[in-house]
Amino acid sequence: MFPSGFYRDENDELNVQGIKISDLTNRYGTPLFIYDTGLMKERYEEFLDTVKNVNGNIHYAVKANDSLNVIKFFGKLGSGADIVSIGEFEKCVAAGISPNKMIFSGVGKNKDEIEIALRNNILQFNIESEEELNDIYNIASKLKLTANICLRVNPDIAPDTHKKISTGEKETKFGIDIDDVARLYKRLYELDYINPVGLGVHIGSQIFDFSFFEKAYLDLKNIADDLKKNGYQVPTLDLGGGIGINYNSNKKPNFITYKKIISDIFLKSDYQLSFEPGRSLIAEAGVLITKVIRNKKNKGKNFVIVDAAMNNLIRPTLYDAYHKIELVKDKIGEEIVVDIVGPICETGDFIALNRKLIEVKSDDLLTIRTAGAYASVMKSNYNSRVDAVEILIHDGKSYKIKQTDTIQNTILKEKMVDFNF
Repeated sequence: MFPSGFYRDENDELNVQGIKISDLTNRYGTPLFIYDTGLMKERYEEFLDTVKNVNGNIHYAVKANDSLNVIKFFGKLGSGADIVSIGEFEKCVAAGISPNKMIFSGVGKNKDEIEIALRNNILQFNIESEEELNDIYNIASKLKLTANICLRVNPDIAPDTHKKISTGEKETKFGIDIDDVARLYKRLYELDYINPVGLGVHIGSQIFDFSFFEKAYLDLKNIADDLKKNGYQVPTLDLGGGIGINYNSNKKPNFITYKKIISDIFLKSDYQLSFEPGRSLIAEAGVLITKVIRNKKNKGKNFVIVDAAMNNLIRPTLYDAYHKIELVKDKIGEEIVVDIVGPICETGDFIALNRKLIEVKSDDLLTIRTAGAYASVMKSNYNSRVDAVEILIHDGKSYKIKQTDTIQNTILKEKMVDFNF
């Protein structure tokens, strides 16, 4: 058996499931995303253990990484899916996830998407407004199909996380004002072809202070309990995702504390709970390998220019996010302070700023850790750069799961206009 995750051999070279990373780059090139199913399975089983005593179902948040094989792997382990577009719906179907195990979330479901989801018997819609409810009702009535509806509550809670991934405050576009939830839930009972199935909440991502979860979950349960006291059925509570993971260490997500919080609140209740983990299942299981192109000095500033860029990993540019970076083959040398930057013509194209790194040379390989979530899924082709290859390591073998496009193929996708001057 191989250790799960990425580890160093006796020669201080990074390996995964018995395979040298350098052998993988020789075969597949760089930049290269690598996913380890051993660590994916480990994190999934840890999360399953966290929620099983409170009658919890897992719906993997596809937005974190929408690779077909990642979706399929979690599906094989028993997960459903949390989706936010029909594109994600189609990917889940292709990966073997049944629509009756999919939760359709998001504020911008258009009418075509709603119809497709209804015709395919989706498990439930997590709706974000009364206007969205009206659209679903009109479409369901026309089709004579029943829509299972869960109201997403905005509890006006601001967790301690990056502003761009905080979703529980009243100023955000997400959820229904907590003061309107009871009225709107009661209205669900007045509508044909609408089946009320519960309430949900999701206050953001990368949350380490779990008191914010506790407050949101207690608020949600109190609303549901009051509705039940007044004769309304609330079978399901969707608790979303958001558990923080450590980008600068190998410390595991804090599932132990999370388990205690949800057990204290829900262990004696009869609610069916849904959870939507994404980052906490896949982030640590992925790395991005990049090759050093050259070094550059500019008035005392040291730059390491690599072949990965913001089009492969935009989190540092978008969120000032930190990723641990290390040499694939460790070596002894002097540490210097460098900016690790990509080839794109933007000052904002960087992987790390003011980072201590042993002095490197052209063709050295660097590992960007914790790149399994919100990395390749947010890619672009800016500067006409092609995608990175993505591979999956399973049972000691490597599989190319996403082929990089070629510039020639991207050109063929465009139609030339015959300009007559």
